[in-house]
Amino acid sequence: MCKPSKPPNSGADAKGACGVSTPCSTFKKGTPVAIGPSINSIMCKSGDLVVQNTNTGADKKCTQAHEESHIQDWKNRYGPDLCKGVPDGSLPVGDEGYDEFLRQSECKAYKVGKACRENLLKSADESDKASIQAGIDRDKEQIKNRKCD
Repeated sequence: MCKPSKPPNSGADAKGACGVSTPCSTFKKGTPVAIGPSINSIMCKSGDLVVQNTNTGADKKCTQAHEESHIQDWKNRYGPDLCKGVPDGSLPVGDEGYDEFLRQSECKAYKVGKACRENLLKSADESDKASIQAGIDRDKEQIKNRKCD
């Protein structure tokens, strides 16, 4: 359990007690939602936040990097114990400011995935290049649609 080392609202950093540099009182409280078995996402499993990566293509590692980029964002928002008591296959979401939080997290993640795919494309087998390029194009479209730049 996260407990500040000094009284709440004292301006104290709770790093020693929580292991993070965010005061415990600023963590949001998400509502767990089930993550479908075919969705690339992060989710809770056995009390830990893990990646569910269903991509079987040549750019699987880039999907992994995209999803892994969300993990620290979720821990920063919901706290290091965000999966405690959360059913396996679910992810805490929501609370005040969630839409903007998600937009920013996705912007970062799509940029990570795009950079990974661009690098992968340089040494990819000819037979994989079209699918990797399609992933880059999708990432670019998401970055544009989410107004990331």
